[in-house]
Parts: sequence; C-alpha cells; structure tokens
Amino acid sequence: MDNNKIMGGVSVMGFITPNSIYDTYPVIDPIYGIDGLRNVDTIDDMLAISFERMRAGMVVGIDGGKRFFKLKNIEWSGELSDWDELLIFLVGDKPNELNFIDKEKPYGLIDGINNIFELSNSPIPDSEHVFLNGILQESGYDFDYVLNEKNIIFNQPPLENMRIICSYRS
Repeated sequence: MDNNKIMGGVSVMGFITPNSIYDTYPVIDPIYGIDGLRNVDTIDDMLAISFERMRAGMVVGIDGGKRFFKLKNIEWSGELSDWDELLIFLVGDKPNELNFIDKEKPYGLIDGINNIFELSNSPIPDSEHVFLNGILQESGYDFDYVLNEKNIIFNQPPLENMRIICSYRS
C-alpha cells in the first residue's frame, strides 16, 4: 500500500450506540443513544419509563404523537406532575405548521394617549416579542404590556413618534 494515497471514509459526530426497533423509550441521551423522539402508547407507559432512562428536558410523544410531554428538571416522583404537557397548535391541514409573523407594525394611533394596538392575528401565548423603539418589552400586568387576543395593551401609552414592532407565531 502506498502511504501517500489518501484513505476515504465517513466522519461521524456523536455517539454510536446499539439501537433496537423494540426500544419504545425516548432516547435523547448519551448513555442510551441520541436517536430523537420516541413515542409510547399511553400516559401509563410514559410513567413506566424507568428512572435510569429519564433525563430532564426529554420529550415523549403519546398516542402516536397526538400529545407531547416534557420531563421537568425536578426531583421526580414517578407521577404525571413530573411532566409538562406541550401544546402543539395546528394551522390548516398540516400538523405542527405555525405562521411566523415578523416585524408587524400593529394598528393604532401613537399619540401619547392611546395604549391599545391591534395585531392582524392572535399570537400563540408567550410567542410574541414586542419592541418599542427597538427595545424588547416585558409582558405582564406589572411590566410593559399585556396581550389580550390580538391587542397589545401598554401600561403606559407610547409617546408620539415612537415605533412599535411585534414578531410572533400564530
């Protein structure tokens, strides 16, 4: 063999682990493999996942991916309270398809008096980013604004000539 010839090959990044088609546990884990999301049939099946296979932040699909749960970063008790259900919204006929609205200028008079501005769509809760003169605003009654359906309601009316921009998912 000529040592000056370049050998071919495939670079692999990540863990190489055995995988079985009979493994129904979620495996997003360096010990059990990085193989994406796994589904189980029922909530009881999810609760039966052994503690050694559980990792905070892992996501489990239930009933063929109709519902999804994320494991909390807490001391687990083996109960449903260890998990947060993830809400997956459907738009149109395609599952998990979201509308992304970027840099929308909400409708409303910016005059130092008006504090309500209307968006063209209702944002998915907590998906909105509202900017006033380029500064990200915080939502909530004790903060800069609240969101009510399509309406951004500022706690203090924006001053005349300020700019409002909102990006969100609907």
